[in-house]
Amino acid sequence: MIGAAQPAFTHLRGGTPEAAWLEAGVTGLPNLDPELFAPDRGAETLLLVGAAHPDDESLGAAGLVVSALAVGADVSVLLCTRGEASHPGSQSVSKQRLGELRRAEFEVALRELHEGAAVIARQAGRAVGRLDLTELRLADGQLSSAVDEIVAAAGSRLRDGPERRLVVAAPYRRDGHADHDAVGEALARAALGTGAVLLEFPIWFWHWADPVTDTEWRHWRSLPLAREAAQAKDRAIFAHASQVRPLSDAAGDEPVLSHAHLQHFRRDLEVFRVTASATRDSGSARWAFDEVHAAAVDPWELRSSWYERRKLDVLLAMLPAERYERALEIGCSIGESTSKLAGRCSRILAADASPEALRLAEERLTGSEHVELVLATLPRDWAALDVADGQLDLVVLSETGYYLAEDELCELIARSRRALAPAGVLVLCHWRGPIVGWPLDGDRVHSLTARLGMRRLASYSQEETLIDIYENGNDAGSSCFASPSMTATAASDVDSGRRSEESS
Repeated sequence: MIGAAQPAFTHLRGGTPEAAWLEAGVTGLPNLDPELFAPDRGAETLLLVGAAHPDDESLGAAGLVVSALAVGADVSVLLCTRGEASHPGSQSVSKQRLGELRRAEFEVALRELHEGAAVIARQAGRAVGRLDLTELRLADGQLSSAVDEIVAAAGSRLRDGPERRLVVAAPYRRDGHADHDAVGEALARAALGTGAVLLEFPIWFWHWADPVTDTEWRHWRSLPLAREAAQAKDRAIFAHASQVRPLSDAAGDEPVLSHAHLQHFRRDLEVFRVTASATRDSGSARWAFDEVHAAAVDPWELRSSWYERRKLDVLLAMLPAERYERALEIGCSIGESTSKLAGRCSRILAADASPEALRLAEERLTGSEHVELVLATLPRDWAALDVADGQLDLVVLSETGYYLAEDELCELIARSRRALAPAGVLVLCHWRGPIVGWPLDGDRVHSLTARLGMRRLASYSQEETLIDIYENGNDAGSSCFASPSMTATAASDVDSGRRSEESS
């Protein structure tokens, strides 16, 4: 999961304009792997699309659905609620009636997508895939308490029938809407449990995020849409009339999706965060490391291994200052390194995603009043640290970076830099061996961080270990995300060629 979304966003306020995303280069992202829905393998592929509400599938993944169906893949949509709470202030339509209305709109939208795919398939001389629906009828706005139920339903559908290549599409887990985040989390767990490729599609992220500071999108991938697929997506979006047009002229019946917000979904491409099959990220950290720490008091032999003790001594010896006022340790585990760092710091925050690890760390650090343990899956829970910009003197990221996806790592480094004073120090220490089932390795963690261009104060490298120490500097807004390949001029050219507004 990526850093926590801005909590104050609302669809009723003006959000980030589409022009800002185009200028930043969103249309220049690399394409999805074309083998994901290759025509020669379409018939052996199942795409499961999770939707918290009717219209999520049309806004975020309609082009994906059409493209998959058009090469013969089967598509199954898991609808979690009927979206009956979309207009809480309406005096003209009851929640029950609104749910019925949105369910009917959903049926029309799916029909538009299947018919659009059938046209493309006929032109290519192929059979169109099947499209089916599973409806859970959960309460709109309450999906955070139904994650396990959604995981079970998704897992059942993915395991149903003959063995096939599995692809899961779901709302982005950092989308900022609690229901979207819950469905994203649930389907991410289901994808990991069944070996499916995971594609996360943002919806409200485009509204609240700043393309300059919320930079994780630079690691995502795009799916160019054929003209027929883009047109089918348009028809599906506008089939959800209760969301794109007023229910009535009365207060509380305004459209949920404004004209400006809809522009994010009328590009000639769709954007997805991709997680490879059988690959975990920070969303798996809590349960994965709870299991590890429950099985052993010192699972990595931090106290008994000469290699581990020597590595920590080397790291401490490389720190450029004798003492630091305020430090952050990311991934403190059982508190062994925290204890040593505490001897050099007036105050230290030690964060970990595992409650079990923190329980062991608390025992190890008894009496260390200047150490504060924080339960946080970073960067998602960064706000839990309660750290202001420029407040830290030292950030230590040791043996943790490879448990994050690339966009998560880069977001974490960016947030750490903003929290550090200009003369603050960022420390990275990682094992160089293979990390099975996780997205990165130690060398990749350090090479991504090196893109920042910070002044390296010290570096240590041997066959098994990398340690790098950087001075933050004055340009704390830098990011290790790759620069977009699209210039502002090119983005403007794309904007001028976007689809007409005829269907609105």
